[in-house]
Amino acid sequence: MQESSVLDLENLCGVDPLVNTFCELISYDTKADPDSTTVPSSVGQLRFGAYLLSAINKLGLKGVQDNNGVVSVSIPASEGMENVKSLCLLAHMDTAPDKSGADIKPALVKNYDGSGIRLANSLVIDDSVSCALKEFKGQDIIVTDGNTLLGADDKAGIAILLRLMHEICVDSNLKHGPLKIIFSVDEEIGKSTDHLSVSDIDCNYGVTVDGTKEGELDIATFNAYGAIVNFKGRSVHTAVAYKTLHNALMIANEFINMLPASQRPETTLGDEGFYHIHDLSGSTDSATLKMIIRDFTKEGMEQRLETVRSIISFLNNRYSKDTVDAKFTFQYANMADVLKDHEDYISLIKDAYKDAGVKVSLNNVRGGTDGSNLSNRGLPTPNIFTGGLNCHGPYECLVVSSFNKAYSVVRNLVTSMHKLS
Repeated sequence: MQESSVLDLENLCGVDPLVNTFCELISYDTKADPDSTTVPSSVGQLRFGAYLLSAINKLGLKGVQDNNGVVSVSIPASEGMENVKSLCLLAHMDTAPDKSGADIKPALVKNYDGSGIRLANSLVIDDSVSCALKEFKGQDIIVTDGNTLLGADDKAGIAILLRLMHEICVDSNLKHGPLKIIFSVDEEIGKSTDHLSVSDIDCNYGVTVDGTKEGELDIATFNAYGAIVNFKGRSVHTAVAYKTLHNALMIANEFINMLPASQRPETTLGDEGFYHIHDLSGSTDSATLKMIIRDFTKEGMEQRLETVRSIISFLNNRYSKDTVDAKFTFQYANMADVLKDHEDYISLIKDAYKDAGVKVSLNNVRGGTDGSNLSNRGLPTPNIFTGGLNCHGPYECLVVSSFNKAYSVVRNLVTSMHKLS
């Protein structure tokens, strides 16, 4: 079992500017707050955005941070490239609410030997936790101390785009068409594209740098809804409860048990959708359940929503009218139907992978990206990998070689946009 070294990471930062930038970025706590009513949902995102804006302006570029905290910069085309199709590159500032993003302590595993990684707090990352880990034997891997997430989702993407801007400013041979770079907020709680306007972006194509394993090119995502289900009980003294007490928590439990047990995140894979209960709170008198619903097809999503409605109707008939009610919230849509009409653009991205020495793996991601809704609003926006693994928890890690290859892919794409007619 291998262990990590803080000193080895510090030494790597001295010779790898991309890693150095990443380690600077993860010092900012930008954890999204799903219960917040502010935009962005956490003040850490505003502070981080101000830092990014300063870094952009120091390069001589003109960045802007809007009232929602979104940071953007428009980069004019190189001379003679003004008529090239315009490209928007996006990454998000927030980290997932699943685990703390404060006081992250990264370290490096050098030349991973395949035996598993023991983190500083004794948690272990091995093949049982990350089936992809065995693919990166011999590689250097950045890990946490086990007490926080790492923040590669998506500060790895931000580091790549900051590095790209630096290269554009210092390398006159890096020719490119019109570019717009956006650092969005609250992607992890499904609100990022609420604060992005396709008309304001004003680009022909987009790409998010927010993926995971090396080689993945995300061209499809789930359709996604969230639901808040409320349960009304009838609370009476247990001494006289016979046939009069209605326990809201038990009714919520009935609701959960009526959902298909084989259609949960932990029992599905590939193109299979699911129902996921992620929060339940309450008392005998009232309870609230929060869930997400996912499916790759519109028809499948409609069937899933109808399943939930049918369960609610059954329970209301069993107990009394209005015992259960639900509010459904659309979150994002599958981008596949849009991207299939832009094969020339997808082909260009595939070539960018190949030119970076990366084998392309077209992927239907079991989640969503900013590109999910942007594509359906008219900006075709697939998703490029960053090299991160096991996102949203203490097992999150970043494969250094994959991280650098992701940068090469992005650079290749930017410099090849002139090939599109």
